[in-house]
Amino acid sequence: MLSLSTNLPKSCSFRLENHWLKQTTFLQSVLVSWDQAPTSSDAAGQLVACIKATRASAKVWSRCNRAPPTLTQNCQFIVQLFDYFEESRPLTPAEFQARHTTQERLQELIKEKAAYWKQRSKQKAIRESDANTAYHHANATQQLRRNYIRLLRVDQQDVTSHSAKTEALTSYFKSIIGVSGISSVADLTRLYSTSAQPSNALVSAFTEEETKAAILAMNSNSAPGPNGFGPAFYKWTWPRVKSKIMEFMHAFHRGEAQLERINRSHMVLLPKKAAVVEVFFF
Repeated sequence: MLSLSTNLPKSCSFRLENHWLKQTTFLQSVLVSWDQAPTSSDAAGQLVACIKATRASAKVWSRCNRAPPTLTQNCQFIVQLFDYFEESRPLTPAEFQARHTTQERLQELIKEKAAYWKQRSKQKAIRESDANTAYHHANATQQLRRNYIRLLRVDQQDVTSHSAKTEALTSYFKSIIGVSGISSVADLTRLYSTSAQPSNALVSAFTEEETKAAILAMNSNSAPGPNGFGPAFYKWTWPRVKSKIMEFMHAFHRGEAQLERINRSHMVLLPKKAAVVEVFFF
């Protein structure tokens, strides 16, 4: 009996935590990498390069600014200690200020933890929903089988092949619809001259206002994809990242964007007119 194993380390998937965006040092660090990303002649390639550079910078920042696991317990202990001292004597101004600072830091930690679990709960819900995919596929297969015409009887003969069924149905509907006759020419232009015409906005170039509105309408706690960035990142950094996003939007509208580069980077940017633009980078 043979047993195979490997000790190759597996890289952890990067996930942007939304509470990082509230820390000033995070945006100051990662947005520099966004601006200094390698240039590319294609708008899609430029956007991919910015995302990759920002992700690498965010990984470095998270390792350097990771809070100790016992920080919450230590803050609680300091607050309780000063509360105990206050029961027997007045606190000095320095002690009062230290307790106030610790309380503020404890509140920040609690908010960060709440944001962390809120974001994780969204990801868990998506994973659990994906687990039902096989069930929904089975239902669709059964529905398809119920709608499938297995046999047709034409002139007391059973027809089972696809081509024969197509010919039989075509002949039947031709016979009940009628035969071709004399047609007259009608001017449909005058008939619909007073009707509303389609808006040119459906095919016009994407504007910065509608793109921003679509991003702001998205759920900030949506689970991020392989590159780890969700809608919250683009909401917070829109003034800095909008130029690269709009360049890609315009290139997509002109049909010049190399979408295969987006697919290789597991990014999805699907703009749609007359609907909410789902700008979500996976």
